[in-house]
Amino acid sequence: MADIFVISDLHMGDGGVRDNFEAGKKTPQLRAFLDHVGAEGGELFVLGDLFELWQMNLSRLCMKRLEILDQLAALPMIYVPGNHDVDLAHFAGTSFMGHPFFAHLHAPFSRTLGGRQFRFFHGHEVDEFNAGDDPGFGRMLAIFAGIFEDMNGSPLLETGETAEDVLEQFGDSMLTLWTLAMATVGRNRLGKEVVAPKAALTPAQNPDRLADYLRGVRADREARAYDVAVLGHTHKPGRIGDWYFNSGSWTGAQSSFLRISPDGDVRYFEWHDRRPVEHEVRVLAEEKKPAPRPDERDERDVARPIAKRVFDAPRAAIRRLFPKPTKPERSRWITIAQGALALGLGVAALNVTVTAGSSAGLRLLVTAFGLYALVDGGLSLALALREAPFRRLLNQVRGVASLLLGLVILLRGYSVEVFVILVGVWAFVSGALRVAASVVFQKVVDSRWLAIVGGGSMIAGVILLLWPASASLLKIAIAGYLCYYGATELLAGVFGQRRLMGARRGSPSPSGARGKRHAVRALGGPPTASPS
Repeated sequence: MADIFVISDLHMGDGGVRDNFEAGKKTPQLRAFLDHVGAEGGELFVLGDLFELWQMNLSRLCMKRLEILDQLAALPMIYVPGNHDVDLAHFAGTSFMGHPFFAHLHAPFSRTLGGRQFRFFHGHEVDEFNAGDDPGFGRMLAIFAGIFEDMNGSPLLETGETAEDVLEQFGDSMLTLWTLAMATVGRNRLGKEVVAPKAALTPAQNPDRLADYLRGVRADREARAYDVAVLGHTHKPGRIGDWYFNSGSWTGAQSSFLRISPDGDVRYFEWHDRRPVEHEVRVLAEEKKPAPRPDERDERDVARPIAKRVFDAPRAAIRRLFPKPTKPERSRWITIAQGALALGLGVAALNVTVTAGSSAGLRLLVTAFGLYALVDGGLSLALALREAPFRRLLNQVRGVASLLLGLVILLRGYSVEVFVILVGVWAFVSGALRVAASVVFQKVVDSRWLAIVGGGSMIAGVILLLWPASASLLKIAIAGYLCYYGATELLAGVFGQRRLMGARRGSPSPSGARGKRHAVRALGGPPTASPS
């Protein structure tokens, strides 16, 4: 019998901006490794997550990786899909996929080596929150990370971290809030316990789940009566006693694999610089006290730390997603143009005569405001071309929304009642978003600014919605807001640039110039501004 080479968790993509495997320049290393397996006369076991199908198109991925598929198909091998390529699992044992590589698809299996029963599987099969075919929180997180990676042009941030690792901090906090809401108002209605969000992520996304995950491996081992579990899934290479061996992954800096002899001896290697480097198999420390199962947790244990720490992780992630600028922003003149446009329209609106029984003044005001929203939306889209990735997305959303608002107003807004509702709802919702953002972005931007502006906008919205429709009141409210917003945009465009230049010389705080500029551009904008 030949030696068995075990790899897992390569997460190969289609070569695009979401492809961590390509970003890590792993393709030449993998092809050299496969040549090594063939030269050694070995048998290759690929234990899941060979492909990153949570973020990629399967047909495009296969065409990009056709040479590797050809190379794999030429080896004696078995491929067991994991949770990231579970979309292929149902093709096992069929001829649906025509390429010879897919004839090697296989369900988890066992083999006797050295008198012991070895079970080979990816590992998600015993992870109760990732064992099914349905997308879970982990897959949703990967999809959102893919959107940011598209905007960033790479899966890696300037800090060297992956976007998914950083955005996981946002996901955990948002899911924690959702858990609290369900535990408070929806638990009895749903008729089941609400799962803590971190428990719904994979062990690779949340290493704190390892002890809980090992409980599932032990239970599976007892139920199926095998001696040794060989698997991946956690991205943590190593062993526990002589019954658990994890092949690690080929993500990030590592490229690990196991080599198992016919007598059951397991050795651990790193593939480095086109050759195997053997290391002692790392012992994974077991928890002295396994973490309680999610359905055994007291709800108070979930709720207790949330009040103080639920926003700590997002704040830390913001600092990494939006690092301090190293050069002044190029969007200065667009910011000044938007401020001047708003201020000019606000002053002009004060001079529009709006009287009862006459529609001429109202039609002029509505038309001017609708045209303003269209022009501002176009400027926001132009600004998006010059911004950093995530802020670019915010400005694109804002620009499209402003264009839609302008079109709706020009088509349907010439009734005082309709115009009041449109402006009132926008003022209240945008104000509420700013108030919420003042909590999320605390210590990163000047949160008092956001709270004051947001609170004032909410009050203006309530007044417009509750008071009888009045063209005169509407004129004053719109003119006042546009003058205020235009003035602050002009100040941000002129003086904010100097703060950024000062920041380059070395003294900004996390709530300094760039944070304030981000707040003004992304959260303090005109109608339909939509902070995330």
